[in-house]
Amino acid sequence: MKPSNLLLVASLALAAPLQAAEDPAVAEAIEAGLQHYRKGELSQASSQLDYASTLIRQQRAGEVVGVFPEPLPGWQADDPSSDTGGMMLGGGINASRHYYKEDSAQLEIELVLDSPLLQSVMAMLTNPSMIAMSGGKLVKVQGHNAMLNTESGEAELTVIVNGNAMFTLSGEGVKASELQEFANALHLDRL
Repeated sequence: MKPSNLLLVASLALAAPLQAAEDPAVAEAIEAGLQHYRKGELSQASSQLDYASTLIRQQRAGEVVGVFPEPLPGWQADDPSSDTGGMMLGGGINASRHYYKEDSAQLEIELVLDSPLLQSVMAMLTNPSMIAMSGGKLVKVQGHNAMLNTESGEAELTVIVNGNAMFTLSGEGVKASELQEFANALHLDRL
């Protein structure tokens, strides 16, 4: 991270009003990073600010599971799970929830949030012509363009929300209409 960016990140983080409960460890890491920066200790400053950023992503990952809907009638669900992607996935947050029926139908909702890797798929998923060329069908999910693919008993629905969140709903033994029902039940306002 460039020194000027370190100072900007630290300043914004200290000045920004907190919407969630403040974690003292985050504030301490930001303050330590700023102190190291002021002393010209750029490596230590960067390390502390990276640590603060990781703690913030972990906090956000714990909160984001609220976007997943409760099971629809006839369905059951496992508890949602989430983790931070770290550098391996370009940063960001991953979360998912598994739904199932007694008749062996299965549905998985996966969320990738705040990942730089989303930029590579957004161009296709926000362009109706590209969706059609890939064999998908353009549908709407809560006002957002989505791509629906159905093949031999399997279905997949992908939607980009707010330019930083990608939901993928996939299932076996699931009708496309069921995927759309679940997609329309997502609590997008909780992103």
